Amino acid sequence: MQTRVRRATVGKRRVLRVHNRADEASVARITRCTHFHRRIIMLSETILEIRKKGDLTQEDFAEKLFVTRQAVSRWENGETTPGIDTLKRISELFNVDANAFFGTAACCQSCSMQLKKFDDYAVNIDGGVNTDYCHYCYVDGAFAMDGTVEDMIEVNLQYLKEFNAENGTNFTEEQARKILKMHLPTLKRWKKT
Repeated sequence: MQTRVRRATVGKRRVLRVHNRADEASVARITRCTHFHRRIIMLSETILEIRKKGDLTQEDFAEKLFVTRQAVSRWENGETTPGIDTLKRISELFNVDANAFFGTAACCQSCSMQLKKFDDYAVNIDGGVNTDYCHYCYVDGAFAMDGTVEDMIEVNLQYLKEFNAENGTNFTEEQARKILKMHLPTLKRWKKT
């Protein structure tokens, strides 16, 4: 039995509808595509909102970012996305937090580091922002460290002192190890499928 996908519109958003859900792999692929599509829509809506809040035309906005008006139009329509350097520039010029572009505060899906600034995010091999991983864990389209979740726990414990200072906590190594053993396996990279 084949899985059929039909495009539908719900409100202003385009979504994919799945019929005959017999092929679970196809459904999983469609779900990933839909999640990616939602992120692009969120990014395009955020860029449009920032531009309008600044009372700027697409031409004015483009001039500030050293891009063409057509590029801004494509971003706002969700046809393309700006690169990491352009997103950083938008963030700096318009005093916008990096998480505003991608939704709620994110954490690396490998080490669990909070992704607060654009410099925290990994960059894909094509120059696009990787919103799942930090720049320490994911470099040029590949994981920087081969290993197990247990290896990642040990890496995280090396930074326990800094973590406690940043977050106002006072975890011991034993407490942190116990928490990491419960939390890291739930992250995308380590989740058993």
